[in-house]
Amino acid sequence: MRISLAWKWVIASLLIESLMLTLLVIKNVIQLENNLSTQTHIRLNEQKILLQSALAAPIVQMDYATIDAILKETKAISTIDYLIVVDNNNNCISSLGWINCDVLPKIELDPFSSTSLEDERFDTNIPITLASQTLGKVYLGLSTKFYIQAKKEMIVRSIIIAMIELILSAILLITVSKWIIKNLVKLTHTANAIALGDYSQRIDLGDSNETFELQNSFNLMATNIEKNIKDLKLSNKKEKELFKKLKSQLEKNYEQDLLLKHQTRMAVIGEMLNNIAHQWRQPLNAITVQLSSLKLKNELKMIEERDINETANSVIKYANYLSKTIDDFRNFMKDNPEKEHFKVLDSFNKAIDIVSASLKNHYITLNIIESKEELFVDGIMNELTQVFINIINNAKDILNEKNLDEKVIEVTFYKEDSQIFITLQDNAGGVQEDIIDKIFDPYFTTKHKSQGTGIGLYMSTKIIHEHFLGEIIVKNEDIEYNNHNYKGAKFYIILPI
Repeated sequence: MRISLAWKWVIASLLIESLMLTLLVIKNVIQLENNLSTQTHIRLNEQKILLQSALAAPIVQMDYATIDAILKETKAISTIDYLIVVDNNNNCISSLGWINCDVLPKIELDPFSSTSLEDERFDTNIPITLASQTLGKVYLGLSTKFYIQAKKEMIVRSIIIAMIELILSAILLITVSKWIIKNLVKLTHTANAIALGDYSQRIDLGDSNETFELQNSFNLMATNIEKNIKDLKLSNKKEKELFKKLKSQLEKNYEQDLLLKHQTRMAVIGEMLNNIAHQWRQPLNAITVQLSSLKLKNELKMIEERDINETANSVIKYANYLSKTIDDFRNFMKDNPEKEHFKVLDSFNKAIDIVSASLKNHYITLNIIESKEELFVDGIMNELTQVFINIINNAKDILNEKNLDEKVIEVTFYKEDSQIFITLQDNAGGVQEDIIDKIFDPYFTTKHKSQGTGIGLYMSTKIIHEHFLGEIIVKNEDIEYNNHNYKGAKFYIILPI
């Protein structure tokens, strides 16, 4: 069960006050005991003086009647329970209020000890002396009933006063706590209303300095919350509109990417067919020449079994070469979306197997500078191979447009600062400075529409950026080949290890 803050405060205050009142009552009881003890000893001293002066002469004279009269007169005091007069040998001379003189009471030192309070009597004795000579003793029993009664009355009175004080304090505390807590209740109700969505709620806590400052702070907070909620709703509305636009744009971009991939694939297929034609031209020409020679020898009746075997072996060799070429192109075109840990040079060699014949037919020299250590990356090998093919084909097309005595593509591999660098540079004169920043844009091309689509370099940079987390940059730099200096475009492919 939850207890309100007001009741917690009231209960805590009452507990503290009850403790303080209890300590006060205990202190008063102790003080009462000390006061009564002092008074008791004063009365004993008075009785000592009176009894010593009154009983000394009758004891010497053996005047028992006078002794009895003195005892009766002393016993008339309400606080005295008994009196016993004995000689030096503890023989009972006279007693009043004590039954058996043979058994004398035990002397007690403290009138408020547990024994004295239990039998409601304080037992003591007073020596009777004359001229420094002890004549006997007077045993005296003082009643402690008056102390017990006074203690009970004081405790009851203190309890009544304490209860009245606690009741009055409780009433006062409850009244004050309700006055204080009412502002907290207002704050709670207003905060709950704001939490439920009513941001126009404000509070009024009165005109005291403390509550006025609290009121202003809370109302300022509520105003800021209301403003922030409105701003948030407006921002949320704008974000939804922006999300719709972004979603629409992403769908368009996705469709465009699909189209670009399709166009890229078609362009690659076109390049593959062109490369197949270059790869097959020489073997087919050789097969045609050898078969024509064999046919001519047969017509001239000059054919021998050795000629047939040699021609057959040669045709089989060229057929195997053609079959291997088809396998190379098929493997390159095969979809393999699984990532692997592969050697960069293996991917590059696959590209060379595809484009080498085309480069030879256009008298383009490929100069490869390998790294001193093996370079490995994670990704899809065919995608990196496609990037190599795109850049090499781009360089080949530029070189074919130039009337150069020497045409070269230089490729270097090296590692630096935990990155793999692959550079591909031609000697075709470089890219015009006003378009060098655009060559990676989709559909940008310097070729005629019948010769290029402008998506090869775009797809290359997209593959390197998105699939290999690397980058492609291009610069116009000098290149030296066969002791001749040229200028050409240098592509940097940078891959993280």
